[in-house]
Amino acid sequence: MRELVKKDVLLQWRQGFWLVYFIISIVYIIILLNIPRESRMIVSLIMILSDTTMLGIIFIAALILLEKQQSVVLSLFVTPLNPSGYIWAKTISLSLIAVTMSILVYLPVLQLSVYTLLLLFTIAITAAIFVLFGLGIASQVESINQYFGRIILISMAILIPVIPYLVFDRHPAFIILPYIASLDLMLGAMQPLSHWRIIVDIVLLVTWGYLAFLFSKNQVNKHLVYK
Repeated sequence: MRELVKKDVLLQWRQGFWLVYFIISIVYIIILLNIPRESRMIVSLIMILSDTTMLGIIFIAALILLEKQQSVVLSLFVTPLNPSGYIWAKTISLSLIAVTMSILVYLPVLQLSVYTLLLLFTIAITAAIFVLFGLGIASQVESINQYFGRIILISMAILIPVIPYLVFDRHPAFIILPYIASLDLMLGAMQPLSHWRIIVDIVLLVTWGYLAFLFSKNQVNKHLVYK
């Protein structure tokens, strides 16, 4: 799987994925450096959670559809590579981009602490969850238009709960949702969370990550391996 991850990273580099992330990150850094210092933390976190962790769900569609068109997927599964290895290679490589660029966006407000490690964990697992769900959906479709049609509906279902979560002062009842648990942990940089809430958020994120993996594996088996 290590070689496949390396291959995916090189492919993403050649396809310009890293360049796109880097340009976006530079733009965000310029914006952050030109707003009041007291506002930089919240703006940085919003940028990280809304863009850098979610771009993988867009790029995964491009990768899968490209591999479908070139019949790369069929040749991969003729080898000893199993679906789980294929899924993790895609997830790790795209999550690596998200983590790298999120660090760049976080640099203008960097405050090294134990929380920094928690933030990196949150970014990595959130990006992985989106990539896994995106991979599962990309396996089902034959065009980018079909993919975005489904992603838009799913994104609305994920993002709408953010409104009541914020309106009701980050009420813990909403953290059962994956995006809310991520947002809850990230906003902990501004308003520290109790230990029990951090643990619940982490458990929920890991659970959603596992469910996303099962969904992705089921769809890959159904639409790519045994099609």
